[in-house]
Amino acid sequence: MREYASVLLRQSAPEGSDWRKMPVLARALLLARASVLPLTILGSGQGLLFAWYRGTITATESGVSGILLGIAAFLGANLAHAANNLANDWRDYKDGLDRPGYPRADYSPHPIASGAMSDRTLLLAIALLTGGAALFGGFTMVMRAEPLLGVFAVAGLLLSWGYTDPPLRLKRRGLGELSVFIVWGPLMGGGTYLAATGRIDATALLATLPWGLIATAVLFGKHLDKIKADASRGVGTFVVRIGERRARGAAVALVSAGYIAVALLGAVGIYPWIVAPLAGLGAIQALPALKILAAPRPAQAPKGYPLWPLWHVGAAFIAGRPAMGALIVGLVAGALFAL
Repeated sequence: MREYASVLLRQSAPEGSDWRKMPVLARALLLARASVLPLTILGSGQGLLFAWYRGTITATESGVSGILLGIAAFLGANLAHAANNLANDWRDYKDGLDRPGYPRADYSPHPIASGAMSDRTLLLAIALLTGGAALFGGFTMVMRAEPLLGVFAVAGLLLSWGYTDPPLRLKRRGLGELSVFIVWGPLMGGGTYLAATGRIDATALLATLPWGLIATAVLFGKHLDKIKADASRGVGTFVVRIGERRARGAAVALVSAGYIAVALLGAVGIYPWIVAPLAGLGAIQALPALKILAAPRPAQAPKGYPLWPLWHVGAAFIAGRPAMGALIVGLVAGALFAL
């Protein structure tokens, strides 16, 4: 369990151990960057939780459970994210980015650069994960027979794969951050809500926006950590375009806006009322990480810090965790106790 905890919480092997000697599953999770999957677990799961809270989950006309369809959409989204992580690694390696000296190749084993996989093996893994995502998504679309589900799926596919791949290359055009807000907010949450209920409305989409803000802040942190490397290689992320100081301020603003939005939606009755005080408590817990996010990165890694050369992304992720807890606990409590 020590290996899995280290992979999921630190994106690395336990201190002093060789990642190549970890169990096969732990290595696979490390290479697929499973530590960031909580963003998708909540991004896709919030729609199902919100439908449960509202009491709007419905079966199809043929009697297929809406809960089953929501779970299928949830699993498809998470498999698609894992596939997309590997696909981004493949594309960036082929474009000459993910090599020694570039942050992605230095903070955690890269599937190809580390020698863990050949091109063929990596492409096979991407195909298998994508096939699994398509299987779950296809099952949902066929059983629900709702054309709008296809629109959500295609939009998510285009934005996710177009993040690094041509012809869109959204990351290089300064549009990657916006695409993450759309995918991890309305598309994922709205998609699982639609799968579970058979319909979508403005309130359900509005409820997905706070987590979209926080997920975008995490990407801001990641791009802050790579700002010099990206700028020197012509990768024009939005963070590169606005500069390091403004990007730090924007990341803090995004996290703060996420907490404020969670609290407001709880206060006005869109979320259960208990979400509002939980968000307030979470925001207090997030303050130390926000201070780190707001400040310039140190010249070198603090002793024992495992993710170097990443710094701001860790702070953004930690700052967002209490919001995740507020949403999950609040929505479950609201559904169970009619809060």
